[in-house]
Amino acid sequence: MRLTRWNKETAPSLEALRSALTGEGLSVSEWTDPSGTVYPVHAHEYPEVRVIVRGRLRVGLPETGEEIVLGPGDRLDLPANVPHWADVNGNGPVVYLSASKIGHKK
Repeated sequence: MRLTRWNKETAPSLEALRSALTGEGLSVSEWTDPSGTVYPVHAHEYPEVRVIVRGRLRVGLPETGEEIVLGPGDRLDLPANVPHWADVNGNGPVVYLSASKIGHKK
């Protein structure tokens, strides 16, 4: 797992984040989850990248007990087959990009 925090003074734009991910050869999908959304523990058979556009997403790694709250611009790279859960952290929705290698069907 690799966490990259957004460290710029200006908020990230959806277009800039999408462009950066596609520039890495990744296929990108945009997701919006309302407050209260919970994804139980699961794993993907492929590496996945999540980048937050607006709102907050909490991700937990049960094997290590680690919990990470992602905010605008934060990026989390999850290797394949890593069990994790996620929920919307806060009162509003979260908008994020989910990316994986081109050619992989999500």
